[in-house]
Amino acid sequence: MRKVAVMTDTGSNMAQEIARKFGIKLIPFHILMDDKDYLDTEVDMEGLYARVAKKENLPTTSFASPKEFLQAYQELSQNAETVIHISVTAGMSGGYDAALQSKKIAQKELPKTTIEVIDSHSAGSGLALIALAAAKAAKQGKNIEEVVEQVNYLIQRITHLTAPDTLFYLDEGGRICQAKSWAEAQQVSSFRALLEIAEGVIKPVARVKTKTEILEKMVSIAKERVGNKKIHVAMTHNKAPQQAEELKKMLLSQFHCEELYVFKGLPMTVVHTGQGLIDFGFYSSG
Repeated sequence: MRKVAVMTDTGSNMAQEIARKFGIKLIPFHILMDDKDYLDTEVDMEGLYARVAKKENLPTTSFASPKEFLQAYQELSQNAETVIHISVTAGMSGGYDAALQSKKIAQKELPKTTIEVIDSHSAGSGLALIALAAAKAAKQGKNIEEVVEQVNYLIQRITHLTAPDTLFYLDEGGRICQAKSWAEAQQVSSFRALLEIAEGVIKPVARVKTKTEILEKMVSIAKERVGNKKIHVAMTHNKAPQQAEELKKMLLSQFHCEELYVFKGLPMTVVHTGQGLIDFGFYSSG
């Protein structure tokens, strides 16, 4: 029996092979298209990109149900004393509340299993880094209290920057948060927006003209916040491999990267940000 099993959701964009490597269970979001419900692990990506590009009759998304969370808790409880689920920010999804509802049911059905549900206050690459750190701590044999402490510590340290080609999709999906005025301005003025997910919501950071300036600004912010310390990095892109590779090279040339992951955006992220997204999460060692 393991001491701790780690769960997160596909809002992290974590690749399946990385999740398997670190023993992380991924709970899929749902994609709703043409009155059909798909798990976002089952969606044809090329078809989804073509659909989203039309900006009409857009797919919608839904978090996993309490029943799906309960099934995951039951599965993991067979081989672990405790389970921790690290959720995409409650500021943009009801998944955290669904996981909590399921926890209440599980406490009755699985009385010997301790379950912790934590709001990451992040998403995408930031969430992925938090879940990976939790999984590493669990693999080292740390108990649930130690893993929770590590997660809560990182939540305060993570920087999560995100740069979609357009704010249209975030605005349409009701996730634009504090950048609403920028989404409106972008309709009449050409600029690229750099956003930060902080305290669980999207906040505007900078307006620039080009993708190169976006990448330079991301690296500049990392320099300001990390200095000369070692850095942990996760990146996600939506069909923007050249920009992701460029950012990777910039980071490797200027930082000592303890780890660096590059993920492709999963359907839930594509629906809410469209093609061209560059998403960058990081934190420093020590």
